[in-house]
Amino acid sequence: MFKMSKKAGPRPGPFRRLSDSEILLFVTQTLQSGSSDREAPDFSAKLQVLKDILEQQEIDLLNWPNSPGKDRFYASHLKAKRLVAELTKDFCDAAAANGTDQACGE
Repeated sequence: MFKMSKKAGPRPGPFRRLSDSEILLFVTQTLQSGSSDREAPDFSAKLQVLKDILEQQEIDLLNWPNSPGKDRFYASHLKAKRLVAELTKDFCDAAAANGTDQACGE
């Protein structure tokens, strides 16, 4: 009798680390997705929402079982937090230069 060979379906490629520009693109799209109004964006409020989401993800990550996937996600998560902190600092510096410090909670 002949054995039927199984065709392997498309397999996902190897894990690829995201570049800073890809992480920034994700952050930008995340900030834009919550905006349904076309008025002037409240960037500081969106940054705070993003910080809250990242904080919740970090709490949820504590419940994940130890694995290489968790380690990779956590490394990406920390990078995203660092980039959001840089964005916040740059935004606050620009707001201070324009005399609108209230946007940064000062």
